[in-house]
Amino acid sequence: MRKQILCLVGVLAILGTAAAASAGELSVKIANGRATVIAKDVPLRQILAEWAKVGDTKLVGAERVTGAPVTLELVDVPEKEALDILLRTAAGYIVAPRPANTAGASQYDRVIIMATSRPPAATATMP
Repeated sequence: MRKQILCLVGVLAILGTAAAASAGELSVKIANGRATVIAKDVPLRQILAEWAKVGDTKLVGAERVTGAPVTLELVDVPEKEALDILLRTAAGYIVAPRPANTAGASQYDRVIIMATSRPPAATATMP
């Protein structure tokens, strides 16, 4: 029984290490209207989720963002510029400024990501 438990612990440790390695590396810092985002092989959705957490920002429509993992390094850039880069594949976005400056928070209270429009699957023909 003891061997089985030790084996299970070893397997879980290996799986945890593999999951962490596949998740990539991510660091997001926001202060005084400037952002630092360092990501290595991280899905954009995960970067946005970390931005929301660190910046205390509500991201509306972030679940619509798709794409392969990205690697980028933005160091001490204006938040607007960082969002322009992160959301360049989105149809667009709107920001709502934070009513009062909060130390350590994003200058944006909300970021609304626009849905990408697609042409209809089939075109209707008129007789």
